[in-house]
Amino acid sequence: MMQKYLVIFTVGPVQSFIAAARKTEDFWSGSYILSHMVEKAMEYLQTLDPDCEFVYPKRIKETGNGYRHVASLPNRFTAVVHKNGQDIGEVMQKTEQHTREAFFHLCQYAVDRVFDSLSQNDRDVLKKKAIRQAENYLEIYWVAEPYGDSESFTVIRNRAEERLGAMKNDKRFSGTVHFGLTCSVCKEHEALCLSEMDKNDRYGDLKRKMNETWNRRSSHYKSKNDEDETYNKSGRIKDNEFLCGICLAKRTAWDYFTEQNKSVAFFPRFKSVVEIGNSSYYAILLMDGDRMGERFSRGTKEVYGQISERLAHFSREEVPEIVESVRDARLVYAGGDDVLAFLPVDAALSIAHKLRFTFSDPKKGLDEKATACVGLIIGHKKTPLQGLLRAVRHLENLAKAYKNPVTGMEKNALALAVHTRSGEISQTVLPWEIESSDTISLMLDFIGLLNEKLSNNFIFNFMEAFRPLLHQDNEKYQKLRDRDMLKIELRRLLQRSVKEGKKIEGLDNHVEGLLKLHDAMRASQDFLHLLKILTFFTRSEGE
Repeated sequence: MMQKYLVIFTVGPVQSFIAAARKTEDFWSGSYILSHMVEKAMEYLQTLDPDCEFVYPKRIKETGNGYRHVASLPNRFTAVVHKNGQDIGEVMQKTEQHTREAFFHLCQYAVDRVFDSLSQNDRDVLKKKAIRQAENYLEIYWVAEPYGDSESFTVIRNRAEERLGAMKNDKRFSGTVHFGLTCSVCKEHEALCLSEMDKNDRYGDLKRKMNETWNRRSSHYKSKNDEDETYNKSGRIKDNEFLCGICLAKRTAWDYFTEQNKSVAFFPRFKSVVEIGNSSYYAILLMDGDRMGERFSRGTKEVYGQISERLAHFSREEVPEIVESVRDARLVYAGGDDVLAFLPVDAALSIAHKLRFTFSDPKKGLDEKATACVGLIIGHKKTPLQGLLRAVRHLENLAKAYKNPVTGMEKNALALAVHTRSGEISQTVLPWEIESSDTISLMLDFIGLLNEKLSNNFIFNFMEAFRPLLHQDNEKYQKLRDRDMLKIELRRLLQRSVKEGKKIEGLDNHVEGLLKLHDAMRASQDFLHLLKILTFFTRSEGE
């Protein structure tokens, strides 16, 4: 009699693979390659077991909605596989090897395409180095737990997760020795080079050997003008940029997947940060669903599957529609409840709002009880991209750690920050809803005032009046306790800052909206930061 096994299969490393990037397209390619590898693993496993049932993520039929360029699969899957005990190990080992070979093929393609003028022998030398790096880098783990008909899916899954966690904690590292220059992007692996490096080589010798290899790259991968920041077409490799086999595969991924799909239409060029929006600043959004582990750990197989199906619809249909319907906005990945996108500043708040509340829409997302945290950062286009990505991940963690000072509710928050080119940083965290009011609506209301009727002097006058009051004692997170005083002063300064010939209708409603925002803050200093941040969403920003 055929047995059943609950299989959990993961591909990684995730963070380091995606984060190793110098261009926006590098981030896209990292996430897309991981999604591609998981898809290949699922397809191959199903050829070995046609009756295989994928519980998470659900395999949903392609809708032809034009969003095939979006990475929409997480880095793991859970499936029920029908095999006998002596066969399950062999099946999963074959699936693992097939998944690795999918990435090796991409690495080989990258060498052939970038170094097409080299002899076959020279290309084979570079391919061997690239594949050796990929073999040591990839982290593919899987567990197969016996799953009897009378046993609880939740118990079996939790047991499998524990085994998987133990395997990852017992990770083994294969040491490598190299004497050459490291990759310009990841700073982790040795850059590909035809010449052998000697430990006694000086830096000048290393650089000369590298240039001898990389100057022979295809003209297709040479930038016409390395100083031109707007010249950021897919796959171009700058002079003095030396890549390892892994980062080279990422840099050529657009070409690879375009050829695989035989259509450029499915893979539009990925915009550089210079092309996002019309100002000197742009926004990065990072979203993650709250308590998803709890949802999955308590459900039956049917509930698990239903959640998986809803997440698949949300990430493959709703998220791309929300983000990419806005001009210049680009979605990097949408895997289940995880979203990363590059956005123009003026659309960032509305997109964040739509994503969060679509996630809790019973028809488009999960259900009304579902919540999510978002990190949203505004940075200058000349700020190093990796630094802003680290900062937005920190913001997402701040949102996850948020606790409402009024209601005591945790998570379900938006963390906002602005990093100016001068180095000044303003950041704050606030809930998505305050009493019966929508937080984004309150902020947009104030932004409207700044755009139409208020001078920006209001912000500076308010900060000048209230900042001295925040240093009266040694409290770490000090909050102004006299709400009436704050209300009176807000009203006075708003009236004082009205532009000539303008009049504010419903002044008290605007004041009350600002007070609600202040009430939801951990500290009054955070409220001052919020006011400064909101000036970046005005139409005059960047002029």
